[in-house]
Amino acid sequence: MNETVSGLILESGDFEGLTDTITANLGVLIPVGLTIMGIMVAVALIPRIIYKFL
Repeated sequence: MNETVSGLILESGDFEGLTDTITANLGVLIPVGLTIMGIMVAVALIPRIIYKFL
């Protein structure tokens, strides 16, 4: 059965602005993302390490 959602048709052209913006800003997005991930890992691991030595 083929059903369509009225008013919601996405085409590849709709995402051109988004992909252009992401690729243009990868030089900023990757270091910021890695920093945030590192902070999250450190917040999770540091209490475990301290608890192990106490």
